Amino acid sequence: MRVLQRMFQSSLRPSARARAGWYLERLQSMSVGEIEHRTHGRLLIEAEKHGLLQSKQGLQTAAAVEGWSRFRTESDAAFFFSADDRDQITLEHAKRFPAERSATMRSAANLLQHRLPIFGREFELGPQIAWRRDPLHGRDWPDLYWADIDIRDGRTIGGVKWVWEINRHHHLVTLAKAYFLSGEERYAEEVCLQLMNWIRMNPPRHGVNWTSSLELAIRLINWTWSLAFIRQSDALTEERFRLIQGSIDEQAGHISRHLSTYSSANNHLMGEAAGLAIAGLSFPWLADAPRWRDTGLGLLRRELDLQIYPDGVSAEQSTGYLVFQLDLNLFAWRMAELNHLAVPDIWYQRFSAACEFMRHLMDSKGNVSAIGDGDDAWVVRLDDRPDVDKYRSLLATAAAIFKNPADKSGAQAWDEKSYWLLGSAGSRQFDSLPVKAIELCTRIFGAGGYTVLRDRDRVAVFDCGPLGYLTTAAHGHADALSLMLSVDGHPLLVDPGTYAYQEGYQWRDYFRSTAAHNTVVVDGLNQSEALGTFLWGRKANVRLVRQQSTDHVDLVTAQHDGYAARGILHRRTVALVKPDLMLVVDDLLGRGRHSFEQMWHFAPGMHVEIGPEGATVFLEGVVVARMRCRYEDLHGRSANSRPELARGWISPHYWRLVSAPVVRVAGPGTAPVRLITEVLFNPGCGDEAQDDIERILDLLDDGPGNRRVPDRG
Repeated sequence: MRVLQRMFQSSLRPSARARAGWYLERLQSMSVGEIEHRTHGRLLIEAEKHGLLQSKQGLQTAAAVEGWSRFRTESDAAFFFSADDRDQITLEHAKRFPAERSATMRSAANLLQHRLPIFGREFELGPQIAWRRDPLHGRDWPDLYWADIDIRDGRTIGGVKWVWEINRHHHLVTLAKAYFLSGEERYAEEVCLQLMNWIRMNPPRHGVNWTSSLELAIRLINWTWSLAFIRQSDALTEERFRLIQGSIDEQAGHISRHLSTYSSANNHLMGEAAGLAIAGLSFPWLADAPRWRDTGLGLLRRELDLQIYPDGVSAEQSTGYLVFQLDLNLFAWRMAELNHLAVPDIWYQRFSAACEFMRHLMDSKGNVSAIGDGDDAWVVRLDDRPDVDKYRSLLATAAAIFKNPADKSGAQAWDEKSYWLLGSAGSRQFDSLPVKAIELCTRIFGAGGYTVLRDRDRVAVFDCGPLGYLTTAAHGHADALSLMLSVDGHPLLVDPGTYAYQEGYQWRDYFRSTAAHNTVVVDGLNQSEALGTFLWGRKANVRLVRQQSTDHVDLVTAQHDGYAARGILHRRTVALVKPDLMLVVDDLLGRGRHSFEQMWHFAPGMHVEIGPEGATVFLEGVVVARMRCRYEDLHGRSANSRPELARGWISPHYWRLVSAPVVRVAGPGTAPVRLITEVLFNPGCGDEAQDDIERILDLLDDGPGNRRVPDRG
């Protein structure tokens, strides 16, 4: 297959060669069943393109015609709140969330001027919003049939996420909520004008805004919330509602025909399922609504079992997408519950387990390690403050649902999003829970592959999990055995983040690379083979080797085979020696001469100085920790290496780069090689810690005579 691929690619021009290469690599990640499924899907696309599938616009059933009165009277579908309770809600909201109300009104005022925040930047979109324009690069996506648009073409046009983000219509919810809270018709009028304009400029199955079923699903969920907020407005006329309803019918139908299945069935399929379920529940009078509802809820039930492990970890190996997956399910199952449908036990089990996982990851100031890909994705933005904490919001919701003081402790406060989801009853339940400190200890999340070592305000997260989900591992990073550390509520060693997708170019490769994570690089190579923006080939396999805990020491050992082709097995031991030391032992087992690089990426704001004893880490002039590194060759002698300080990069949010220090310990060596790193939280405990260090090293070597025996496991 590889030989045929090279022959085929060599006959093409460079741009076509790159695209053909991607398709061939992608084909290799598919099963025979998936290839057959996608072939049938292509035939459906061609039928749509040539007019063999009739558009639903203008073909509404009698029930759909009656939808206006049924929508206005809320007679068929229960929503998260009722327009009849508006006076009570606005009064309670003003009393409980004054800062949030002010943030909504400020945002809405900007949105009236078509000033939209996207990934931390504000864009002036002009008097007539160009819905197909990438606001970052100022270029329009082509006016083509949706399946003929190459959304991976980031260089020619720009990153598709920038235009998609506008068209998710989060901002319409803000405008609609501003109307609901203030009663000012101008906000509802703006919502309706933008919806009318969008429908006119984005005819069915045409343009970039029809290219991703996930994007349609998120847009439908936001339309549903926007319509609920402006249900009583004079701006929402019967004629406008029928046009909006017709577009909802078209978009939900498109989603149901073009679901992300097989090797694409990651969070996209969950999002599409949630969109179908919520559309079906919200507009039950539409002819296909029962099928959307049942398909959506059925898929969510199935995918919960596949995409969120029983221990609460996302199978995509991403903390950011775990929050996204939980929100998709939360919005859909809460609405199902409001409409008297059975909610499966698996939702409550996975939600509770995920909250447990998040609480263990969270340090004393609420920081959570940003593992794997993340794009700051929202399902619906119900709190317009810029510093909203998604993790704590989910914990607040969970506290009210499960009546769990531990979740309340993690959340710290009841938030606006939880209020809109659970109402006054949720507020009362949250308030009634006792406030008490919850002591968390070291915990292995075996299904997901993470170990969280904790002692007081020291939290270390050890990544022993797989690369990612399904054959593509789309959102995974080459970060096997990476380590993240927070001390006293301050992130010290961090994951680099994501930065960008299609428009990231070499930055996309960097932020997914092994060198960008706190682990060891062999011969300058990644542990796993990156083939495309969301496609991996050969993958490192990780195995947990040892775990033991005492009152004094928590110790975990894991290994991966990502460098097996180079004759190297990487085994890492992390030991948290209470209260003042963390020891990291990297054994590079095998044979031959290699280059080894051990990388330590520090959080922005940390100041690092290299001295004779290693690295000293300062925060605002105060010593936070000292790091001492030893690099030993085959004979136990110190190799020709010492810590070097370099400039690195962290991406705390999508499309944002922040400079940060990196300590690099590198040099050549003949395997097996051992790298020993001591992180001292109390710089004065160095001598006292040596006995502990030697005992741990003896334990790892299983006796003095076995220290350098290469491992074949």
